[in-house]
Amino acid sequence: MLDRSIAPEFHTIQSIILPAIEKAQFSNGSDLYIAGFGTQDVLRVELVFDAGYGYAEHKGFKSLFSKMLLGGTTSKTATQVAEEFSLYGGFIEVSQQVDRLYLTIHGLNRNLKMYLETVVDILTNASFDQEELETQRKIAKQTLQLNLEKPSYLANRIYREKLFGKDHLLGQNDEMEDLDLISQANLKEFYETRIKGCQFSIFASGKVSDIEIKTIESVFGTLNLQDTEALPLEFNTLVPETTVIKKTDSMQSTIRMGKYMLGRKHPDFFRLMVCNTAFGGYFGSRLMKNIREEKGFTYGISSSISPVREAGYLTIGTDVVKENTKETLHEIQKEIKLLQNSLITEGELELVKNYMCGSFAGSVTTAFEVMNRQKSIVLNDLPLDYYDKFIQSVLAVTTLDVQEMANRYLNFDEMTKVIVGEVI
Repeated sequence: MLDRSIAPEFHTIQSIILPAIEKAQFSNGSDLYIAGFGTQDVLRVELVFDAGYGYAEHKGFKSLFSKMLLGGTTSKTATQVAEEFSLYGGFIEVSQQVDRLYLTIHGLNRNLKMYLETVVDILTNASFDQEELETQRKIAKQTLQLNLEKPSYLANRIYREKLFGKDHLLGQNDEMEDLDLISQANLKEFYETRIKGCQFSIFASGKVSDIEIKTIESVFGTLNLQDTEALPLEFNTLVPETTVIKKTDSMQSTIRMGKYMLGRKHPDFFRLMVCNTAFGGYFGSRLMKNIREEKGFTYGISSSISPVREAGYLTIGTDVVKENTKETLHEIQKEIKLLQNSLITEGELELVKNYMCGSFAGSVTTAFEVMNRQKSIVLNDLPLDYYDKFIQSVLAVTTLDVQEMANRYLNFDEMTKVIVGEVI
């Protein structure tokens, strides 16, 4: 009989092999990637286009285009498009990043062909109705106006602008006048050049058998598609500066700070990820223990690394009572210096490694989650065994590695800093 008074024996995760996915290529050149080991009769189909808002000639696209793509076709209204999915147990969503557009379908296997036929209608006959555009424009402007009153949104917006530059694709921000200037003709032109008749990759996950594969091929494999050019994305190192946006009516100050970092393919990447996790990447991190638990300045503080193409950037973020803003910055700098000048203990490093390995193991338990990882490999041109080596790469990091990474990459004076509130 199980003795529940005794805790189960602890075992360190030594390795995880990411389940392999299949790849098929249709006669029209479209690639289909398949994670078909789901057990329930549900699936997810994602279409990925080289059609991010960075390709648009006008600002404002990231607030409008993805909404307008689902705004109806020549034969259906936006409501009818949504109902065609919801009535058959599914839904569709579109998201647009700087370089790619993702059209994602979630639904039941038995209704797959109906979902896909509606998607083809969207990809070939989207109407960009003027009345729908005015509705979405009004919503976008109201959303922007509300967000600009939120210190966290304002800090994130200004931080990217200061880090990358106003004219850089990652630093550009939509303004009210940008939304006013987007026309029906602008949207249609982008659609005609980046979506309609353009090549896309397909990622199918869940319960995907030969039946579903043949259904996907019968709908998408017959389309006449042309290749599109990928968007170049360069990074220029700007002089770091400190920007304070005063909000005297706010009780808190929102802090965002960071700098350019290396990307996934750099040999230091996993060592840096371990260093950053110890610094501010999880609930037991040094920043949390100091600024939340010991000082009581905040409910939460974090440090994260966001990979972008061949590079990446670090963001440290928190909200503190404005009287504690200056001391919070001082404590962040102190924690960086401690990592740089003193070796992390073996016990703390083991805790960080166990957290990272456990989190990774918990993030690949379903076909959808496995496909998320495999999709990252495909879209970022990573080695096929990239995530298979994750655990070994993390476990190989030493205390000296953490100190070296802190000295090499976590320089407080090199960080761009944005404070929305007051520095008291």
